Amino acid sequence: MNEVRVKKLSAPVAMLPSLLTGMGLFSGFYAIILSARESMGIGIGFAAAGVAIIVAAFLDGLDGRLARLMKAESKFGFQFDSIADMVSFGVAPACLLYISSLHNLGRLGLLGAFLYVACAAVRLARFNVLSEESPSSRKYFKGMSSPVAASGVALTAMFGNPFEETVYQYVLLGWIIFMSLLMVSNIRFRSFKQSDGPKRRPMLSFMIIILMIVLVFSLHEVALAGFFLAYLFWGLGEELWLFRRRRRSDPLVPLVPFGERDPDV
Repeated sequence: MNEVRVKKLSAPVAMLPSLLTGMGLFSGFYAIILSARESMGIGIGFAAAGVAIIVAAFLDGLDGRLARLMKAESKFGFQFDSIADMVSFGVAPACLLYISSLHNLGRLGLLGAFLYVACAAVRLARFNVLSEESPSSRKYFKGMSSPVAASGVALTAMFGNPFEETVYQYVLLGWIIFMSLLMVSNIRFRSFKQSDGPKRRPMLSFMIIILMIVLVFSLHEVALAGFFLAYLFWGLGEELWLFRRRRRSDPLVPLVPFGERDPDV
C-alpha cells in the first residue's frame, strides 16, 4: 500500500523538468509574439523579445540539471526538450532579427534568418545522434549549443542600434551567419555537465553563482554580454590551443572547423 502511494506521489515530481521545458517553450513562443506585436506598433520593444529568449535559455539549462539531479531523465523528456529548443533557440531568434531589422535587406535578410533556423535544426539533430551514441559522457559540445547561440542573437536586440541603420543591418546579418556557422562547426565548447567543481569546491562555486546573479541584476545586458563573450572566446581559444598541441605531435593534422571529425567531444 505504501509502495503504491510513493509511486503516485513521485509521478508529479518527476514531471517538474518537463514543466520547466514547457515554460521555456512558452518563453520562446512569447518572444515570437512580442516581435510580431512590435512590428505592428503595439508591442513593448524588441528588447523584451530578447529577454524572453534569454529566460528560455536559463530554463533550458535548469530543466536538464534538475532532471539529472532527480534521476528523472526519460526519452520523452529528451525529445520534448529538443523540440522546445527548436522553437525557442531556432525559430524565435531568427524571427526576432528578421522582423526587427533583416527584413530591410530583402531576400538577403530572409536567407540569413533561414540559415540560422536550418543550422539550429542541424545542430539539434547532431546533438541527439551523438547523445544516443554516448549518453551523459561528454565534457564538450560539438559546435556552440543552440541556447548560447540564441542568447548571442537576443543580446543584439537588447543593446539596440549603435551604428548607422544600413550598416547595422549588415552587421546583424554577419552576426547571425557567424552564430549559424558556430552551431554546425566542429569547434568544441565546454558543456559543464560533467564538471566536478561544485563537489570539490562547493563554497567557491556558490560564491561565483551569487556574483554572477548580482552582476546580471546590476548590469543587466552588459553582464550577459560579458558572460557570452567570455564563453565564446574561451571555446575558440581552447580549440586553437588544442590544435597547436596536436600539430606539435603531428604536423600533418588538419584544422577541420566543419565536416566530420572524431566524435568524442
